[in-house]
Amino acid sequence: MKRLLFAAIILFLPFPSFAGFPEGESGYDLKKIEESFRLPCDEIGNDDCIARAFGMGACTWMFEINKDKEPDEALRIADQVLIALLKGNELEINDIFEKNGSIKKNIKKEAIYRINFCKEETKKAIPKLIKKLPEGVVLDEERINNLTSVFPLQYLTMFEQMKKGF
Repeated sequence: MKRLLFAAIILFLPFPSFAGFPEGESGYDLKKIEESFRLPCDEIGNDDCIARAFGMGACTWMFEINKDKEPDEALRIADQVLIALLKGNELEINDIFEKNGSIKKNIKKEAIYRINFCKEETKKAIPKLIKKLPEGVVLDEERINNLTSVFPLQYLTMFEQMKKGF
């Protein structure tokens, strides 16, 4: 009985846990991400793997903004993480696009789902991301919620616009 009680206490005690990508003194260890962060592409297919990588890229952008990085710097870091994930999992970024430059519907749907995993972080980052609003427009809770909801689609639209050359 004492052993059972002791085991229960050990199992339920809080302990530190670190999740996420490996970081070094100069930021994310991109080489380590590339070499060791493996997605189950053989099981779920390349399209779902790409969508997951895009989800991690978008969330990394929000996490970096919330670490007080400027949005442009945070996006550069997120892009580097995305590229490392794609390269390490032998995925090609151009595989996300239809012939007309739009992102494939199945990838877009899955990526939006994945990006929404960091919805709370996105909500915190929106006021830091939106620097200027038209005169008279207030960034209130409702507007932050609306912008948080459209963020995944907006993030993916950036890639479509780059592909289409806008």
